[in-house]
Amino acid sequence: METPKELSKIFTEDHFKNYPKVLVPQNFEDERGIIKNIADGKLGDVAVITSKANSVRANHVHDNDWHLSYIVSGSMKYFWKNEVETGETKSIVVKAGEMVYTPKKSPHKMQFLEDSTFIAISQLSRVQENYEEDTKRLPDNFFE
Repeated sequence: METPKELSKIFTEDHFKNYPKVLVPQNFEDERGIIKNIADGKLGDVAVITSKANSVRANHVHDNDWHLSYIVSGSMKYFWKNEVETGETKSIVVKAGEMVYTPKKSPHKMQFLEDSTFIAISQLSRVQENYEEDTKRLPDNFFE
């Protein structure tokens, strides 16, 4: 797995070795608590997104954008394929404190197992018209 060039050197290939899960690159802890640096580099957008239990997000593919999704609270089942047309559907459960990476051209879907909040960190801006231009929606049964 090649690391996105826009991320800083705090990310190494080792952080991506359990793709699609990504290790959080830096933690700092003292008597006051913990700081988790979940991303660093030239980023296009950072969004906090809430999702209700049993809701589905994504179910699409981006031509040019990649993103990291860090689960703040709750959990989701993350689905992906390595290739749009012929790839095998894979899935994992992602829990609070965990992060997944979605490369460009990777079909993906998020099914939330409980009320959840996550941080989406994108290479490109999520200004709605830019986001929609780069996004191809997939049929509801694409990952079945």
